[in-house]
Amino acid sequence: MAQANTLSIVNPSVDTIGIFKSIATACAAYDGSLAIVEGHIETLKTSGVKFGKSKKTCQYRVQMNDAMKVAYKGKAEKTYANYVTSIVAAVNDGVPFSFSASKGKASKGSKATAKTDTDKMLSALLNVWKLSDVADEIMVQVETVMADGTPLIDAIVDVLKFHGIELPAE
Repeated sequence: MAQANTLSIVNPSVDTIGIFKSIATACAAYDGSLAIVEGHIETLKTSGVKFGKSKKTCQYRVQMNDAMKVAYKGKAEKTYANYVTSIVAAVNDGVPFSFSASKGKASKGSKATAKTDTDKMLSALLNVWKLSDVADEIMVQVETVMADGTPLIDAIVDVLKFHGIELPAE
């Protein structure tokens, strides 16, 4: 028998929809958002919020997914599904939230293979590409610095320093 979609209000003074929207916006922005997400997760935990097992039976999951859908306008659900999974685990089980959490599980007996430097760089470039529509002004800054023939790596260093990010000494 199918379960009805129910919502029990744990603490009516907690604006879960507002929290979910803020978490989704922070995840979509990514830059400096870990502290925001962790703060909201703590608020949800201390307020007694618990996510149910699925969107079919948990209104909180529906609200979280709806907030993500708005923040990731035009993107497929798989783009933000891992964030939702990590948020649920953090709220329900106290697992630290991670932007790199994965829904996938390694099969028994499989060993993780070490990534080569090329694999790491390709992964980083893929992340830049994924975020390019979110932080297009940063991409424009890099392109502007490169316009005079400055190499990509030097342009990246210039933009990072301009934004106050300290890099390790060479």
